[in-house]
Formats: sequence, C-alpha cells, structure tokens
Amino acid sequence: MPRRAKGKKYWFNVIEEAIMNENAKYFAGGRIAVFERDKQYAVYEARFWIPIEFMDAFREVFDFKESDHMPMIRWDYEELKKV
Repeated sequence: MPRRAKGKKYWFNVIEEAIMNENAKYFAGGRIAVFERDKQYAVYEARFWIPIEFMDAFREVFDFKESDHMPMIRWDYEELKKV
C-alpha cells in the first residue's frame, strides 16, 4: 500500500468535559473523538471516566495522534453497572 502524502487516515482528539458533581472531584471525564482525514466531523467517539491523576498520561497517549487503523475502545465494568 502506498504511503499517504498527507499523513495517516485517522487522527484523535481528547476532549475533557467539566464534571459539576462534588462527588466526582477526583475524576476526569470526556471523550476521544476520531476524525478521518479531510472530514469535518468526528466519525467515532469513545467516552471516558478516569481518576484525575491519569489525565495527563491519558491525553499524552491519544491527543493528536494519527493511525491508519480505526480504534475500538470499550471499557465495561460490573462496578459501574451497580452505581
């Protein structure tokens, strides 16, 4: 497969969202938006809810990275279903 002159097919953006609940002050939440090169809107989004001390490392892994492969991100925990 020839190399793409403009970069890889997908790029990712981490969007942190404000959590207005006092019980959530130790957490960060938001979404990872996946954009396809040359398209205006995200083609996929994955939600996240993580301990706030992970946020910088999480952003470092995903924010503005590129790939030719679409990610599949899914976290399912039994504990969350009880809340």
